[in-house]
Amino acid sequence: MRHVPHALPTTAVFRRSDDAIGADVEGLTVLLDIESNSYFGLNEVGTHIWALLAEPRTVDEVAADLPRHFAVEAREAQEAARAFLADLTDRGLAVLGAG
Repeated sequence: MRHVPHALPTTAVFRRSDDAIGADVEGLTVLLDIESNSYFGLNEVGTHIWALLAEPRTVDEVAADLPRHFAVEAREAQEAARAFLADLTDRGLAVLGAG
């Protein structure tokens, strides 16, 4: 597992890891990390963020998008986006950097 500090700058850019494969299962996403052969299930918000990561995105971009689709305040969206992106990166499912 990689460790990404949760005190990331909001301008940090994330993208999907090349080692992660996602599949839709009844409207939610299941991810496979082919390096560790581990599966992860995402809820509705996680599925939405995973879709956003089809292109490199900053924490700010992800956080700004969440209140448009979910009942969440901007501050909560910022904290949730930062924590989720760090968790994805810790698990090898996302990486820091645009490419």
